[in-house]
Amino acid sequence: MIRDKNPKHWKLLVFYYNPDEPRLFVAKRTGNPATLNFANPMAWAIVAITLTIPTIGLVIDKFHLVH
Repeated sequence: MIRDKNPKHWKLLVFYYNPDEPRLFVAKRTGNPATLNFANPMAWAIVAITLTIPTIGLVIDKFHLVH
């Protein structure tokens, strides 16, 4: 995987945002893992789902504790 070290594509040094890059997952600046390309709408869907599922679980758990 090719690493893009162009600083204008890295927001807050950790979030990759490059509208010209079609890939959803791109190599991080350093290390082996990959990160999301936040210019791709699917990245935002992944983040939304990742945050929504535990939130729903917490709401359901709180609802069951009250009643």
